Amino acid sequence: MEKNRVNEKTGEVDDDMKWVHDSSFDHKGRVPLRASTGSWKASLFIIAIEFSERLSYFGIATSLVIYLTKVMHQDLKTAVRNVNYWSGVTTLMPLFGGFLADSYLGRYTTMIGSCIIYLM
Repeated sequence: MEKNRVNEKTGEVDDDMKWVHDSSFDHKGRVPLRASTGSWKASLFIIAIEFSERLSYFGIATSLVIYLTKVMHQDLKTAVRNVNYWSGVTTLMPLFGGFLADSYLGRYTTMIGSCIIYLM
């Protein structure tokens, strides 16, 4: 880890050490300051989204076979096959979402879009 270089005369941190040097940019296209990056705001947002996603997934997964057999009147074999298809699709969708986020939409737009789809 790099140590901060302090100017002997002024006691301030060297100007070169104030900026992030990993080729990242903020939402306005500028090089970000080290002091303004790495906050817990985004982390708490992602943790809340992941928690609610897992809660909804397991809430649906635990009762989906019962719903398909009792309410939709599917036989057990068809209901289990449909649940397996649903489980496979929900497992592969993050790969598709990651491709969209990295290639076209950006990570924040993809997160907001997927949250809106979940709310529908």
